[in-house]
Amino acid sequence: MQIDELTKFIKLFDEYGKLLSDKQYEVMDKFLNLDISESEMAELENGSRQAIHDAITKAKKQLLEFESKCGFVEQKQALVLQLKSLCEKTTDSATKVELEKIITKI
Repeated sequence: MQIDELTKFIKLFDEYGKLLSDKQYEVMDKFLNLDISESEMAELENGSRQAIHDAITKAKKQLLEFESKCGFVEQKQALVLQLKSLCEKTTDSATKVELEKIITKI
């Protein structure tokens, strides 16, 4: 998985992960946050790599579906870009620091 795609799914997982089934959540958490490969997960769970692959594929599909219906990640990204733009335009250093804190929290 490319870095851009990985970043996208990490953001989607952070936003919508709790909406996945328990199994999908567990597999995606290990895959995205712990960087455990499909083969390693299969070995740890005494399952097949194909079953893990299918769970990841279905979870990715679900996450994309949630985003297409809700759009929260896209909305957050738009807000971050607006804040960054304001931050670049402001000359007041205290305001700049506060904006940067907000951007970091988002």
